Amino acid sequence: MERKGGMGLAGVVAVAALIFFQWDRTIGRPAPDFTLDQAYGGSVDLSAYRGRSVLLVFWTTSCGICRHELPLLDRLNTEFRARGVEILAVNIRDLDGAREFMVDRHLRLTNLIDPDGATAERYGVSGVPKLVLVGPDGKIRRTAAGWQDEGTLREWLASAGT
Repeated sequence: MERKGGMGLAGVVAVAALIFFQWDRTIGRPAPDFTLDQAYGGSVDLSAYRGRSVLLVFWTTSCGICRHELPLLDRLNTEFRARGVEILAVNIRDLDGAREFMVDRHLRLTNLIDPDGATAERYGVSGVPKLVLVGPDGKIRRTAAGWQDEGTLREWLASAGT
């Protein structure tokens, strides 16, 4: 007997499951507030950015993609800050390595330290880089894991401006 057309029930269930598990349930929800120390002293409260959009970039010094992406994000931060968008790098568990990396590359990006990974955990970070775009209303607008090309980052930041 020859089978014709369609995916069949198993295929439909598989696609539905894939969509369900890839859909980020944090979109539209309030971003968890935090206070983190900056790598060079002082601290930052996410709530202080209310009224501005913020792109959080969770990273580690051992992540090659992160090390490649941060200089690009540094340039974009300079460009988009005047449009009401701020990029905050959140290093997970490596204060000394994060400082050294930022200094060696002359990066001016605000670099926060999540010493025990608790903030990353609250944001559901299971791998780096992880990007979370928070709107001026304090709600999560977009998330992405892994490398994002410059065009995608520019589109995110342009759409986030206030």
